Amino acid sequence: MFSLQGVSVSIGQRELLSNIDLYIEPQTITAIMGANGAGKSTLFKCLLGEFPVTSGQVTFKQQNISEYSQSELSRYRAYIAQAKPKMFNMLVLEYLLLARIQYIESTKYSENLVLEIAKQFNIMGFLMRDITTLSGGESQIIEFVRAYLQLYETNNMQGKCLLLDEPASALDIKQTRLLYQHLQAFAQQGGTVIIIDHDINQAASLANNLVLIQAGKVLANGGTHTVFTQHNLDACFATNGQMIQIASHKANFYHLSFQGQPNNNQAIA
Repeated sequence: MFSLQGVSVSIGQRELLSNIDLYIEPQTITAIMGANGAGKSTLFKCLLGEFPVTSGQVTFKQQNISEYSQSELSRYRAYIAQAKPKMFNMLVLEYLLLARIQYIESTKYSENLVLEIAKQFNIMGFLMRDITTLSGGESQIIEFVRAYLQLYETNNMQGKCLLLDEPASALDIKQTRLLYQHLQAFAQQGGTVIIIDHDINQAASLANNLVLIQAGKVLANGGTHTVFTQHNLDACFATNGQMIQIASHKANFYHLSFQGQPNNNQAIA
């Protein structure tokens, strides 16, 4: 899906990313984690094609991302930002219809599709509300549906990618669980999910793959059960923690819980 080859990003004398080699597998959920200032957001912007690299290259679907037009990219990848976007007064229905403007289709088809997806994601009650009146959690759910509609062509989401920056930051427990179920369903439909999340336990329970970033470099990446270790997390977040294994309801599966305490020998980012 995405491939980064020797990617470095500098602003002035400050190096934000250093010689990143990374491959994001299609049809998986990948979580990018690291301390504040580690370079996660910069890496995300490179994946989105919004940040010029100083050296190296970023390819998306085997093509340099700089060779795509924004309209092409909008049909293949969608972004959900952490910060709530500033909105004009409009109905949620009208906002969701904007996700279809890059497609050549009738207004009636767009409206029917929005209604169909709204039913699927149980947000019919929001459609006639002014979008500026939504809570932070409600807005985040609507943003997910908007991104899904932006990518939707058929139920097969192969070749489509969702990028989410701390999407559960404004959600309660129930909403978070629902969102993660939607992300898993998207991957099952053939889509690829890339997520930044500060809740390392939630991310580990959701993601197939983890990427740990430290000081602009990839500290570790690979399958969740390989990367999610006490050694890696201590190094990544400058903590002295403890890994606790809790048997799940399914045989041979474990939930890994990381509880960290600051390492006094290292600064907290």
